[in-house]
Amino acid sequence: MLRTFRVGVVVALALLVLFPTPANADDPTPAPSPTPPITPSPSPSATPSAKASPATAKSPSASASPSASAAPLASPTPAPTPSAEELEAARARDAQLLSSARSLAQVIDAQALVARDELAALNAEVERVTGDLDAVGTDIAALQAQANDRRAIRERLTRDAFRLAAASATPSLAALSDPQIEAYRELLAIDASLRDAQARLFDRASQLAGAREAVAAKQWQLSRLRDRARTIAAAAANGEGEKRAAEVVVLEALARDAAAAQTSLAQLVATAMAGDGNAPSTWTLPVRGAITQPFGPTTFPLEPAITFRGVYYAHFHDAVDIAAVLGQPVLAAADGRVTFVGHLPDGAMVVLIAHPGGLVSVYAHLDDTFARPPVRIGDAVIGGQVIGFVGLTGITTGPHLHFAVQSGGQPIDPLSLLSTR
Repeated sequence: MLRTFRVGVVVALALLVLFPTPANADDPTPAPSPTPPITPSPSPSATPSAKASPATAKSPSASASPSASAAPLASPTPAPTPSAEELEAARARDAQLLSSARSLAQVIDAQALVARDELAALNAEVERVTGDLDAVGTDIAALQAQANDRRAIRERLTRDAFRLAAASATPSLAALSDPQIEAYRELLAIDASLRDAQARLFDRASQLAGAREAVAAKQWQLSRLRDRARTIAAAAANGEGEKRAAEVVVLEALARDAAAAQTSLAQLVATAMAGDGNAPSTWTLPVRGAITQPFGPTTFPLEPAITFRGVYYAHFHDAVDIAAVLGQPVLAAADGRVTFVGHLPDGAMVVLIAHPGGLVSVYAHLDDTFARPPVRIGDAVIGGQVIGFVGLTGITTGPHLHFAVQSGGQPIDPLSLLSTR
């Protein structure tokens, strides 16, 4: 981060510190890195689409981030970069195909197509942002050279001008000669350009980090989906009985993933809980839509077993699923602070918000390609602020939001909070 400069002479003086003369070349200012450590909290890259219709959807309970040790699927041979129109058409087609899936095999095949097309869009974004980073880096190098050139030419003039200006608390350009004023203004203009370029560099690097994180998650998801699709397809070739047996195996694997994910999510929630302050008194639904799966006991086999209020349930949905239009903005349900922005093992993009009083809200299946969450870890948010967009990430049968709230680490019905408004 560049320091904040005061107006007038202080700005120009700071330039001499930021860009030392050749006499100080043994202690140069490090060049900014175009690729900072990847953080799972990128800014949105595009305007969300709202073409696809909402569909009835169920989802396994939210889970935790994939293991960093897992090797991602090797990238395929580069293909021609798809146009924005082609990507949007593929997205609408995938949403429709996913919504019409009627069997486990069809759901997995459709999800694989979603992941493949989103991966193509993400690779196109990585290519575009990488080009932007190179261009910004070139701009910064040119501005650095320009600053050094101006300083070498006018070193004596600017030194005298700064000494004169520093002698007064409110320096006046009237006390400077024309060459000194020119040198002073040139350095100010170069400084402003450098600060602008640094801001663009940070923004592009953040976008690139987010896109790469999403690519890795998508590759991981696509690899697992393809493996499971091959398992079912190979069994189907040997008859209906073997196909059903293979589907049971795949369902059991999904159930194990969901159960293991609950533990990891509980750790994220425990880390996120903020006990100080009173719980928010105003809560709103993050999106408007039909409740396709309510909070509570269920027969859906992918939901894990939990003990809720002293009663054991073999399958329990600790959230509400709300069907919504693809690309619809998702709002923070109440005031709080963002504690996690990233992917779950099934590929779902998730945002966690900690609220005073030990409450944590979870928003899952957000878009990570066309309009990623516009919030970062540590951001303070207010109720009603956009924190993401409805997507197709993770194992889902249609665009919807998985919305959960936990109090003190225990799930509560999010709808019960609406009555406190």
